Amino acid sequence: MTRAAGSAEPDTLDACGYRQAGFSVPVIDVSSADTGHPWRGTYGYCLWQNEGFVLHQDWVLSYLNAKPFRGFPGGNGVGIGTDLLFRWHRDWQPSLLPYLDMGVGIQYAAGTAFPADGSRWMFTLHAGPGWLVPLRRERQAYISLRYLHLSNAGVVSNNSGYDVLHLVFGIRWGKPD
Repeated sequence: MTRAAGSAEPDTLDACGYRQAGFSVPVIDVSSADTGHPWRGTYGYCLWQNEGFVLHQDWVLSYLNAKPFRGFPGGNGVGIGTDLLFRWHRDWQPSLLPYLDMGVGIQYAAGTAFPADGSRWMFTLHAGPGWLVPLRRERQAYISLRYLHLSNAGVVSNNSGYDVLHLVFGIRWGKPD
């Protein structure tokens, strides 16, 4: 990363020059059981980049609607956590830009476990294609279709898990140097 003479040092939490905020909604259940739905809001930034590869972190706030399942009562709650994404795209030119991302994350549920027969600690796996859509020189919209798996990774005996396709959309501002 290069900076003009006299400019401030780069922010270590934003080494690539952009931030983004988004929202994701469940669109197609892949799980065989009707366990409820998580809705996710994110705020993130790039941690590292090299050519077309990016390591990106999102802070996640989820609304959890856990339906009663296997004798567990269900309920509504909030999940707080973080995701790490590994993203690949061909360049950073201001044009329609396809990308692929995959990642892992961890969340803690306050109010209810999700799914209802799981635990308050949840781990996520996700992957999917997306597109950056130019709006201005340093601002893009993004949209992706992401497969999301959410479970407690076996930390307790009940681990039904949840699988869904999420539609993710948001805005990204700033640009890499």
